[in-house]
This record gives sequence, C-alpha cells and structure tokens, in this order.
Amino acid sequence: MSAYLIIVLCTVAAAFALFIAMNAFRADSRGAAAAALSLPLCAVLGFLFAKISYVLLMGEWNALFSPEPSEFCFTGGAAGVWLGVLLAAKITGYRPVGKLTDRFVLPGVLLIAGLRMAEVELGSLGAGRYIDLPSGSNCLVLAVWNRYGEPHVAVFFWEALAALAVGLLSLCGQESRPGRRFETAVFRLCACQILLENMRNRALCWGFVRVEQLLCAVILLILLLLACARGNKKQGVLRFLPVLYLLVCIAAIVGIEFLRQLSSSRFMGEHGGFLMMGAVLCVILLLYRSVVKSRLLRRPPDNPDRNH
Repeated sequence: MSAYLIIVLCTVAAAFALFIAMNAFRADSRGAAAAALSLPLCAVLGFLFAKISYVLLMGEWNALFSPEPSEFCFTGGAAGVWLGVLLAAKITGYRPVGKLTDRFVLPGVLLIAGLRMAEVELGSLGAGRYIDLPSGSNCLVLAVWNRYGEPHVAVFFWEALAALAVGLLSLCGQESRPGRRFETAVFRLCACQILLENMRNRALCWGFVRVEQLLCAVILLILLLLACARGNKKQGVLRFLPVLYLLVCIAAIVGIEFLRQLSSSRFMGEHGGFLMMGAVLCVILLLYRSVVKSRLLRRPPDNPDRNH
C-alpha cells in the first residue's frame, strides 16, 4: 500500500471518528448514528463524484477507471461528501439537517487538510512555481522537491493550513440558523481555493480557465444568492445587490490574472498578482459576512411581546 493511500485512509478514519464523537459527547444518539452512517456514504459518494466530475468536466472517458490521483476533481469529491452527510441525515431522520452539517465543519476541514497534506507523496501534483532555495534546505512550508531535485512552492501545505484556519474561525461566534456555520465555512474555503488553485502548476484546465477555480466561484455565487434570498422580502430585487458586487469582484480577479500572465515584471507575475487577487478575495469575504450578519437576515424573537 502506498504512503499516499495510508495517509488518506488515516485522515478519513480520524475525521469521521471526530464526527461521531462530537455527536456522541452531546448525548445525541441519532446524530451519532447519522455520523456513523455518513462514513461509508461519504467515502463512496466522494470517490464517485470526484471521478465522474473529472470525466465529465474534462471529457476524458478513458480516465473513468484510472486510479491516478491527478484524474479526480477535488471540488466534485467535496460535493459528494456533503451529499453523503445529507443522505445519512435523511436515512436516520435527523432534524434539522443544518445542525448536523454544522457539526461536520471541523471533521470536514480536518478531512480536507489531511487529503491536501497527502499530496506530499504525489510529486508535482500539489506544487507551485519553481523557487530558489539554499542547497540542502528542506523546509516543507516553503518548498517540495520534484524528482529532479528542483524546489517548488508547497501549495498543498497552504491549502491544508487554510482549511484548518477556516475550521478554527468556525468556532468563533454563534449562528442563529442551523446550517449557516457550514455555509460560511464552505464560502471561506472556496474563496481561499480560488487563490491557491491559481498557484498550482498542475490543474484541471479548459484552455487558460482553471476548472476548480470556476467551480469555487460558482459556489460563492450560489451561497451569496441564498443568503440574499433570505433577506427582507420588502426590499425586492435590491436585496440581491451584493451579488452584483460579487460579480464585479470575480471580474476583477479575472482581470488580475490576465495582467499577471501578460506582465513582463517578475514581481507582478510571482507576487504582485497574487497579492492583488488575495485583496479582492478579502473584499468578497467581507461582503458575505456583511450579508449574513445583517439585521435583515436575523431571526425575529420567538415572542416579540415578551418584553411588553
């Protein structure tokens, strides 16, 4: 068994053990049952969705039965895992489903972090651009070495770190609606991945378009649309104005990428473009936060007259 597969299996076991324990420690027997059932469901659906989404998106039908890690779509696999949790809740009759998905945030980011770190065994798959490092240096944070002994940015490390940071942030504050913690975590993960996916040397591409970046942008759009739809209906279409701002930000990211690719400046190509893209993504994160934390989206008190 390869080291990559061992890391993956250990990560899956640890993530779902945590998921079951989080429900069991709350004396939530039905939640623990749903978490236990989600393990096989998420494993099967995550694998199938990762493979099928790759085949459909890339049109490579001969890759359908290929075990190569590069021939799977990470975002598609994540969608399959999410569906596995929903299906487990449906089968066990767990309600509200949003409460279960909220509890899956920490196990979910642990799963993502472990799968990303496993890419250390996959050569250049999770690596970025070539960098100059002193001879004999072996700092994982900075670089991973390919088979020719050339150092490249260890993008997979930063992807794992971003997932763990999102998990820690999810512990802060209280959410008024079941499911919002999960949605916020997914939004943050996708925003981070738009930048980090751009730093990878190897990616799923349609010409110059990076497929996983596009999928993450679509998810951001869907989540913001849902958040705006829950707003004050009296505002009509005006409550969807943040969606327009998001589209402007996405267009700005596309423009920055063109500028980065066409620029003859080394700083712009290696650092400046990514810094600008990161700044725009911070704006997107603040935009989403402003929408979900708006008083227009807060639940009214259970008994408005209790203070009168």
